[in-house]
Amino acid sequence: MNKQNLTQLTMHQFEAYKNELIKASSTTAGSTPDLHHSSNVDVNNDKTTTPRGATIISRKSAIKREAPMVTPMASAKRHQTSPPDVAISSSGSPPNNGTSSVDRVAIDTSNSPSPVRSSLSSSASSTTVKTEKKPMVLPKYEERTKVGYVVTTYPPNQSSDGSSNISSSNTKTGRRRCVLSTSTTTKTGESTSTWNEENGNKEEEKEKEDTNDITRHNITKRYRHMFTTMDDRATALEKHLVQMKDAIVNDIGNEINENNSNKEKNNNMNSNENDEGPAPFEEVNVPRQDPSTCIGRVCNEAHQGKINATSVVLEGSSSTSGGARVNIDMSQMKQQQQQLNKAGYSLFPGQIIAVEGMNGTGRKITAAKIREGAPIPPVSTSVREMKSYYYDNNKSSSNNSNEEQPAPLKIISACGPFTTSKDMDYAPFIDLLNVVIDQKPDVVILTGPFVDVRQEIVQSGRSTIDIDDGNGLEQKIVVSYEAVFADKIAACIEEFLTEGENDQTEFVLVPALEDATAECVYPQPPFQDRLQKGGKFLNIPGADDIEFGSLGLHSLAKHQKNGNRRVHCLSNPCTFRINELVFGVTSTDVLFHISVEETNANLPVGSRLRRIAQHLVHQQSYYPLFPPNKSVNLDLKQQDGWKMPCKPDVLIVPSKLTPFCAPILGSTIAINPGHLTKGTTGGTYAVMEIKPMSREKLEAHAADDTTVLPHEVQDRMQAEIKRI
Repeated sequence: MNKQNLTQLTMHQFEAYKNELIKASSTTAGSTPDLHHSSNVDVNNDKTTTPRGATIISRKSAIKREAPMVTPMASAKRHQTSPPDVAISSSGSPPNNGTSSVDRVAIDTSNSPSPVRSSLSSSASSTTVKTEKKPMVLPKYEERTKVGYVVTTYPPNQSSDGSSNISSSNTKTGRRRCVLSTSTTTKTGESTSTWNEENGNKEEEKEKEDTNDITRHNITKRYRHMFTTMDDRATALEKHLVQMKDAIVNDIGNEINENNSNKEKNNNMNSNENDEGPAPFEEVNVPRQDPSTCIGRVCNEAHQGKINATSVVLEGSSSTSGGARVNIDMSQMKQQQQQLNKAGYSLFPGQIIAVEGMNGTGRKITAAKIREGAPIPPVSTSVREMKSYYYDNNKSSSNNSNEEQPAPLKIISACGPFTTSKDMDYAPFIDLLNVVIDQKPDVVILTGPFVDVRQEIVQSGRSTIDIDDGNGLEQKIVVSYEAVFADKIAACIEEFLTEGENDQTEFVLVPALEDATAECVYPQPPFQDRLQKGGKFLNIPGADDIEFGSLGLHSLAKHQKNGNRRVHCLSNPCTFRINELVFGVTSTDVLFHISVEETNANLPVGSRLRRIAQHLVHQQSYYPLFPPNKSVNLDLKQQDGWKMPCKPDVLIVPSKLTPFCAPILGSTIAINPGHLTKGTTGGTYAVMEIKPMSREKLEAHAADDTTVLPHEVQDRMQAEIKRI
């Protein structure tokens, strides 16, 4: 463009143009910038100056894309140590007229002297630093504020000053026993086979017991992973799709029967003559000229990037449709929902849904309705069993009015990390144990990570603990991750259990994928000592009392309550009972993983977190996302390990998202207690109180104490999320 008569481009021409740019960038400051004039270069002193018309910057833009969260000091240091690559920026002061866009290019000056920045370029660089987003500096843990402040409550009746409505201690004399069930035994403690033999129908009762056993999907021991073949993965995905397909069909059938029965009871058939039932079921790749309902797995048509409304495809079953994939047109559905003011949709990869609409060609479904899965029915408990948990069955009804009412169950839940990102003192965990000592809860649910692999000291491989050197002085020694867990977690819990005043509290430990002492696979086996019955003591000077191959769990197993352990190590995810209530827990941040992958439209404001938690129940899975997040190593061969066996009463899903406590699908309370620490400062934990079922409601069914009742935890629970 500069050489008007140039007819052929050669390497020689490019070299000449490069030299002109170098000369132009080396023009003396203050002179008129002209790319065609020679510059003043001091070869002896190896100094060059920069024209005012050209803005010279380093390769800061590329570094900024890689690490946008930098401080001004780090940015200035990066300028000083940047490589001698020079670029003429178009974002700074515009060059003089006549300079084309071709002149503003990045040039390689690795073989030439590095030019000195002019005052104009310095000001441009400083402006860039000022406008750069600064990271949020968190205070140190010792400097945190609002200790004990209530972040959110359920029911939402939080006071303006953040004070707690739950009593700080639980010393009521009306307390009844708390039974924590984590195994496959009946209420009387007998095995399932013995229970079945007494009833006579062993096989039928065993099948019924297996269905009612909520802990059947919990992983109880380590398993071999990284040996899943492609055939195993395909079989697992197909099995899950077929099971969810049957569940959705049954759910739709039950809904039709319920609607028909309601019409007959109300004698309102004439007013509902225009109500249309669901369209008939059909495979995703079968064309129909009438509306049909297709069931399949949501997939992303694009190989990369986030799913959106234009890239949603539905994958059918490989056994009935050959695994065909068809596009879903969401435009008509969105328009209808806006006109009728109906609730919208929320879709993410791996979700099993039913789509009702037109599929005239077998290659595209014009969606009219979407059913996002099928929730499992909740668990019910007999009147006799509820009385055994809270009331004395031997007392007559005449004396019931004088009997003291039982105290509510108190449960504390906290999620790691349990120490800050800068030290291994575990001060937040010790403060949490002090809260436990003060409030005396029935159960403490702790989810990992306990020894976080993302912690700076753990990553360095030089995690230390304090030991006595024999002279009364403490000495820090470098130990394994197992020794850190045994010294910081197990030892503190054991010290708590040895005190006589804390003889009622039980602990539930759930590992996380970020735990350095647990298997990095999902579903995750529970914590286990590598060496049974305790570790081995090594004859190492200064480390005589440190066990090798042990997490200190064998010492925790010695503490029992009613013949059972007081510290329960469960899998991730896990399902267990506390009295009649069913708890579902997963330490994996599934809420955040789904939130970054989903696409939605026309949803109520403020329902985002509840909606994502609701997906878990609708999909009957603790991790319904597929393909999973890069931080989750799914073993599809163990897919039953993250199935949801029933609709839990309390669903604990720790996440980096905003802590919340809210009801979902009517009878389930979803709780995100947050993390106990956030970087260098403190985080949050959850406190729950659940009242027993009222005696009046139980006595109403005294004639038949085998009658099963719903738990109705949404009316009995009071929860608070507090700052540590």
